[in-house]
Amino acid sequence: MKTLVLLGMITGLVCSSWGQAGQALRRAREISNQNNVRQGVPSPAPQPAAPLPAGAGTNHAVATQQQSLAALQADLAGFKTGAVASDAQKQQFTVHLARAVRGHKPSLPSVRKLVNSLTAGLSGATLTDEQRGRLALDLDAVLNSRDQSAAQFDKIIADVQAILEVGTLKRNQAAGIANDLKQVGMEIRR
Repeated sequence: MKTLVLLGMITGLVCSSWGQAGQALRRAREISNQNNVRQGVPSPAPQPAAPLPAGAGTNHAVATQQQSLAALQADLAGFKTGAVASDAQKQQFTVHLARAVRGHKPSLPSVRKLVNSLTAGLSGATLTDEQRGRLALDLDAVLNSRDQSAAQFDKIIADVQAILEVGTLKRNQAAGIANDLKQVGMEIRR
């Protein structure tokens, strides 16, 4: 009987240490992602195509993506630290997110949830222009992630969380926004 109890205790200790190791590993990845953002390591999101020179035949898809990115960057720049986003700003951001999707559209309630959590988070964050540009690129990548691998998709979601945490957002709020974005992305990837 004592052997059985001792064996149960040892098994419990081993299992709990594995759980702690998993948490430590996740936290180490988060810190590594934050360091990448701080050091300017490129986003895991696919880079947009270079603008075409004037007079060259324009590719409609490239022009549309560049317009979408510019609109998302302008929207993100409009959300000021310490200020509550207006309903008009949220509506415009929702429209720009919907226009950025070049495939299967996500549901409106999940997009609104993302917009509400992201705008609330951005009112408490201080992002540089470079971080806002990177965030816009990541948002565009998730909105058009249907053909991306699951690993690439997860890296982009982790990058969004890292950008927000580097921008002084608390970890749990940044993780909540990342989860909302992941939900939108999962609807698109169906």
